[in-house]
Amino acid sequence: MDERRRQTRRRWLGTCAGVAGIAVLAGCSESDETSENGTGNGTEGNGDGTEAVGEDWPMYGVDLQNASYHPTATNPDGNEITRRAIFDLNGFTLEPVLVLDGILYSNSSDGKIYAVDDEGETVWETEKSGFLSAADGMIYGPTDDVRIHGYDAETGDHWQSDVIEPANGLARPLPTPSGILIPNSERIWRVDPETGEYTKVLDMPAYIGGSSYWPAFHDETLYTSRSSELHAVNVEAGEIEWTFEPENEGKLSESNPAVANGSVYVTNYNRQLHSVDADSGEEEWTVSTETRADASPAVADGLVYLAERSRVIAVDADEGAIEWEMGDELSGVPHDIVVAGDVCYVTSRRGIWAYDAATGELEWKLDFEFESDVQFTAPPTIHDGTVYVPSRDETLYALEDA
Repeated sequence: MDERRRQTRRRWLGTCAGVAGIAVLAGCSESDETSENGTGNGTEGNGDGTEAVGEDWPMYGVDLQNASYHPTATNPDGNEITRRAIFDLNGFTLEPVLVLDGILYSNSSDGKIYAVDDEGETVWETEKSGFLSAADGMIYGPTDDVRIHGYDAETGDHWQSDVIEPANGLARPLPTPSGILIPNSERIWRVDPETGEYTKVLDMPAYIGGSSYWPAFHDETLYTSRSSELHAVNVEAGEIEWTFEPENEGKLSESNPAVANGSVYVTNYNRQLHSVDADSGEEEWTVSTETRADASPAVADGLVYLAERSRVIAVDADEGAIEWEMGDELSGVPHDIVVAGDVCYVTSRRGIWAYDAATGELEWKLDFEFESDVQFTAPPTIHDGTVYVPSRDETLYALEDA
């Protein structure tokens, strides 16, 4: 059921494990050159602790900090939007598509990864599937056989790591300047992207409950939630620097953390949004939410955004005060928010809504009748004036100016 979207995601992951493999995370790799704000992939950062990614959209959350903010993405110009089917995925996906040098990449429940151009022409496809990320010209995906698989973004040529043993299954690999990090239920591994060899970073404490399906990474630190605890893991030292737990012991693992401006933002299953100091793990502020907070926050230009059922809030990142709230027009349980340029996007299976990121004013919407076969299943990806979003009718759609 849509009201249990996160549980549905996990059930689907289990299905993929049997059909196409539990899949992947990854990210923009940073180089040794960093900008003054501590981001850096050889380019200047965005000024808020997120990386500069050019025109590409290389992963869920946009960059390694997981802020779901793309400052230079080009949005549609007008308020009249049309929907165009561009590719038959032969299955569905719960993850946003990637864009790299104008090519779109998507996984599918049919057990494949597809690379297509903006007209829907296939560039290449694979016989494995996984949740995708791009780094250094590679598309990383499946981890179904206790190893990482990657594909050349242009050609689809296959790369794989050594078998990681012993490993009780693998979560999504995250390509970082420190190597490809891979957590599982017991420990965190590091894989050399050149040789495919692996080493252990550290053993993690036992927990009951879920864990972040998309951790954040910044300044050699991995931020990941396990049940009701948020851990900051120093991957160079191989140790946990601090652990944060909300006072009401609400589960944090339903939300993916975001890092910006020296803070970590994460939601609490017991109706809270937290700001945590990234260096110390001390709580900076907490905002109560109206509904169960199982969505992940976005951070852009000093505001933290969160989508709830029938409500979108923008919170001052420093003070924790709600700057604006909107959402009476929303329908369905929203997916995670994405901010592109000055537009804040909210999707649900019932449609998509575009708000002015600074004021909350609704700029345009595209919603569907309840009997419609079109049901958006993931946050959108925005590139070159077009919004790309997958649907449960096994179609990848382009939303563009009419």
